[in-house]
Amino acid sequence: MEKFIQNSGKALAEVRARANEFLNERIGGNRTNLIFFTIAVFILLILSVSAILNFQSLIDNYKIYLVLLSVMVLAILWVAIFYESESHLKDDGHDFRMEPLKRSRIKYHLIHLQNGSKREFERLLVGKNVEDKINFTMGNKSGDSANHRILFVLFDEMIIGGVKDMTGERKDQFFHLLMNSFLMNGEPIKESTLKTSFSTWKNEQEKINSRNQRKLIQQMLGKA
Repeated sequence: MEKFIQNSGKALAEVRARANEFLNERIGGNRTNLIFFTIAVFILLILSVSAILNFQSLIDNYKIYLVLLSVMVLAILWVAIFYESESHLKDDGHDFRMEPLKRSRIKYHLIHLQNGSKREFERLLVGKNVEDKINFTMGNKSGDSANHRILFVLFDEMIIGGVKDMTGERKDQFFHLLMNSFLMNGEPIKESTLKTSFSTWKNEQEKINSRNQRKLIQQMLGKA
């Protein structure tokens, strides 16, 4: 069975590759052209079958064929619209899975988030990108760098699996999420600052200040 599945999958991949090549080179990869091509194939198929069996049946039952054609066109349009909406959903969302937190338990005031920022923060919680960047103003005696570390703790508690062990491309994606979602005291977040602060933050997890920050974030998210 396993060998049959592997061989069948390989054969299907070859068919799909040739079909994609035909659609891209002959039809141009345009969805409108693809719809017209599919309709044309459907019409030719009906005409061919009718010619072989009984062409008069096509004339006698043309209303049925028109209904079938209309249904097919609507179905194709729906599929095209559906996949277009999928692309928009993908553009509107980030690639991180969030913990299922109860919004009613979140204490926004603990990290100084105002009303406008709450809505944007909730978009992040449900996997969407923000529409307007959140101005993160919370700091402590350590200065601006502490802001970044609190953000790291926040997302370490929000993202399933945390962020401490992220490396390479995944870590870069996380940094870009922060840069695209937040301002730091009204200023854009710099990637170089994130890299430095992230390394320092990872090495200071056992310090009292880091523990207190995590307790604060857990309380803010309603985890404690």
